[in-house]
Amino acid sequence: MTVRSPWLVLAVLAGALALISLDNTIVNVALPTLQAQLQATTAQLQWVVDAYSVVFAGALLLAGSLGDRFGRRRALVIGLVVFGLGSLAAGFATTADMLILCRAVMGIGGAFIMPSTLSILVQVFTDRQARAQAIGIWAAVAGAAIAIGPIVGGLLIEHTTWHAIFWVNPPLVVIAIIATFALVPESRDPSKPRLDVMGAVLSSVGIIAFVVTVIELPDAGIGVLTISSSVTALVFLSAFVWWERRAPRPLLPMELFTNRLFTIAIITVALVYGALMGVMFFLPQFLQLVQGDTPLESGLAMLPAAGGLFVTSLLSPRWAERFGTRRVVVAGLVMVTGGLAWAASLTADSAYIHLGGSLGVIGLGLGMVLPQATNGVLASVPRERAGMGSAVNDGVAELGGSLGVAVLGSLLSLGYRNSIEAQIAAAGDALVSIPVSVVDAVRESLASGVLAVGQLPPDVAAPIREAAGAAFVSGMSTALMVATAIVAAGALLAWWLFPSRVTTIEE
Repeated sequence: MTVRSPWLVLAVLAGALALISLDNTIVNVALPTLQAQLQATTAQLQWVVDAYSVVFAGALLLAGSLGDRFGRRRALVIGLVVFGLGSLAAGFATTADMLILCRAVMGIGGAFIMPSTLSILVQVFTDRQARAQAIGIWAAVAGAAIAIGPIVGGLLIEHTTWHAIFWVNPPLVVIAIIATFALVPESRDPSKPRLDVMGAVLSSVGIIAFVVTVIELPDAGIGVLTISSSVTALVFLSAFVWWERRAPRPLLPMELFTNRLFTIAIITVALVYGALMGVMFFLPQFLQLVQGDTPLESGLAMLPAAGGLFVTSLLSPRWAERFGTRRVVVAGLVMVTGGLAWAASLTADSAYIHLGGSLGVIGLGLGMVLPQATNGVLASVPRERAGMGSAVNDGVAELGGSLGVAVLGSLLSLGYRNSIEAQIAAAGDALVSIPVSVVDAVRESLASGVLAVGQLPPDVAAPIREAAGAAFVSGMSTALMVATAIVAAGALLAWWLFPSRVTTIEE
């Protein structure tokens, strides 16, 4: 495909990508506000974040295949329309469940947008070096938008209402659609492959059921919901693998997993997005509820991660050419490991340099890894199936992000509850004068506890808030140490399996 101005096309694609990437985290700084205004539980707050990512991940493989079959630009426009309508409806939500549903609709739109941007990029940039640079910019925009999301969300909440974080999207969607029709060429798989509908259904249900299990296990325990969802996940994902081995045109060819580059690349994508999304889930809560920052201040506090990620994403392709892909990826994962370990030592009264420094290191490391991991996935599949390859990359990223929020959020919740229960037991009779409803709210979560103790006299509320804050920090540290260990293991695996240099399948 010859395009007069591929860099203009990239600008349009990057704009569409920024929209949906922002929405991965823009809502995070609003979580305390949403809990207060919509009376959302901790589990509902997790679903406000995860409904978008889970549905996104579940629909990606089908969306990517539809783009390959019927046109990638067409899929991009459809995704923008659905995303815009979902955003508009979300701004009118009056309950947490209604907001969760709207976020799921937005996830469907995002599932069409993200693989379309990456697959169109692959078609437009045919030169290997130019494509690597373009992927670096794509990854920089995706990662930086995720990190900037809390800033944008904090700015809008502080000066308007939480509804604005959704209403800002529709006008931008209209601009993106116009630019897409004006500048982006249409492309599709010339073989016009049949759709693997069965594979799409099996993968979507299996992925969603799996994440539901992880999210609900800390609150629901081993019961009807978690057992049924885990069994559903096992059955449907097993059936998906069985079907894909036999389908004439599989949604996800299983033989791809025999390719060492493909396998280690998707593992790396999952790890880094899991770490990024997990950190972005609970750090705004730490800043607002423990350290007393405003939503805007907590969003601005995330800036070192965005800045570091953006800079090294642009430099990563050049470093890979000079030093080799493996060295750049491993060095980046080691930096992420160090940043997470540093963040795990945060306390309730830590100075900002502690948090900002750790986020900067994490961002620098992520920016080194993401372009190379993404390029590794795309280099493992034929160009005519770029939509499928892009969908796999994006699906793994979203699934990794969802699991990062689910797993790390669950560890945080468990750590918080264990710590607060120990403190309540130690307090004994000292809590007799405290209303039972307040104690129960403190047990539920830090956010609900802060709201409840706000009704008490300041001298009574202060020690309870301090105890709840300490319990939150304890749970957060546990979650971050687990994340540190996982990413460190990923660095060792990358050193073992990542090739020294990545070339495309045609080469």
